Amino acid sequence: MNELNGTYKRDTTPPSRSAQRTTGSEQETIAPRTLSPSVRAGLDVARAMAALYVVVHHTVQIPGPAGAIFSFGQEAVLVFFLLSGFVIFANEKDRSARPMGYYLRRVRRIYPPMLVAMAISTALWATGLISQSFSVESLLGTLLAVQDIGFLKPGVVTDPYLGNDPLWSLSYEIFFYMVFPIVMIAWRRSEVATRWAVPIVSVVAYATYLMAPNHLSLVIAYFLMWWAGAMVAHLYLGGGIRVRNALPEFVGLTVLCAAAAVGVFAYGFAGLGYFPFLIFRHCAVVLVLFALLFTPIRSLLARMSVRVAGAAAAVAGISYGLYVVHYPILVQTSANESWWIVPAIAGTIGAAWLADKGTDKLLPRAPRS
Repeated sequence: MNELNGTYKRDTTPPSRSAQRTTGSEQETIAPRTLSPSVRAGLDVARAMAALYVVVHHTVQIPGPAGAIFSFGQEAVLVFFLLSGFVIFANEKDRSARPMGYYLRRVRRIYPPMLVAMAISTALWATGLISQSFSVESLLGTLLAVQDIGFLKPGVVTDPYLGNDPLWSLSYEIFFYMVFPIVMIAWRRSEVATRWAVPIVSVVAYATYLMAPNHLSLVIAYFLMWWAGAMVAHLYLGGGIRVRNALPEFVGLTVLCAAAAVGVFAYGFAGLGYFPFLIFRHCAVVLVLFALLFTPIRSLLARMSVRVAGAAAAVAGISYGLYVVHYPILVQTSANESWWIVPAIAGTIGAAWLADKGTDKLLPRAPRS
């Protein structure tokens, strides 16, 4: 997933009033801080590694303890959530005030690759290469972004189309995109109140999910995980990535973990990868990842990323495509014959390129300003 699903670039939006200083008849514009090359490289490396990790998680069976390293595919998706929040806030903080352009940019980014993946699944199903049962409910549910994986958690509306399980996260991502401009309306009125309100709403939403499992409550609860990435961008652009500056997010994620732990106690332990412990796992991993961004490890990884920036950018450029197309091609159509490996890998890379790059002109571009 391509941040999951945007790009980062130099801010070209007009400066806000706070970024302008008027002297006499002349107006001096103070350029906003932009992402450094090391940060951009770090974002590329994180996207590339998360996408490749998910692919390996689904396709490679490694025996013994080494295999356990690749047992956390959903946690890699949480990395995408954090990255997405960071990138969307950095790019769209001001532009989200013009919602028509913002929503068009988001739709043209997330839907064409998803439609390519759904078309690939349909073609493979129609030719008998995958045996998943066709369901109008899952088709419409995926298009309307209400899909999730039903056997992992309660309250799911429908499973992803034709069993392409990685599509589960897109319902969350699309929801995050939808509510971001609404949250930013509150932000422009009171940044402090908004930063405390988001964790409170998320924790309350998870409490309602525990009482009556439903998809909407769960995605609202997970918004805090995405928002945590957005607040790292806010602090970075403001030059103050310090723990004391992120108190609302630290408190919110900690309380959300506690609420998830209460869920485990209330519902009982059903397995490491199943509700309710799965939600606790997700919350704990995001809290740890968020905390690491406030340590020297952040700067160390950014500097190391510069050394592999070129290769990482190439993979990151098709990371969303890899995420949405690899499962039907590499997993659902897997055959015992060794000859299948090479064409399947080639087909996955080609389809990922088509999904990420070839669909770029399918919808009109929204204005940048």
